[in-house]
Amino acid sequence: MSDYDSDALAGLDPWLGDILAGLSPAKRKRAATKLGQALRRSNLARITANVEPDGGKMEERKARLDRRGRVRKKAGGKMFRKLRYARQWAIRARSDSVEITLKKGDGVALVHHFGKRGFVGRGPDGKKIYTRYPQRRLLGFGEGDDQLALDAAADLFAKQR
Repeated sequence: MSDYDSDALAGLDPWLGDILAGLSPAKRKRAATKLGQALRRSNLARITANVEPDGGKMEERKARLDRRGRVRKKAGGKMFRKLRYARQWAIRARSDSVEITLKKGDGVALVHHFGKRGFVGRGPDGKKIYTRYPQRRLLGFGEGDDQLALDAAADLFAKQR
């Protein structure tokens, strides 16, 4: 999930770069960790609400049918139950960058984030059934995330004085 809109924070790069240049590598890494934690909280709140980073609703789940074609589970409902927890996501902070990734594998998240083909189950004849999932962006920069970066910079100033 490392593909992101590189222009999302382009306006902050020069300003934050000047601030971070005056700090030691350890303090830059600590600041990157704080920013990563704030971004992770923001993204997990969006995942819980089934909202994409741009503010639009994620495409709903389809109804789940049994072998006879009857509805087993209704359409809609909450998605990504396990991905809503911070313990599922790792923050890799360095002195010059921060990255939010899944701790275990990439299965469900990658399939949905990029709209890939995934395994659904088996048919009555035992053959595997695959489907192409709609693209549901899980991670990204949304409204207010630029303010998180500014707040992290403000905390740096407050601790410096």
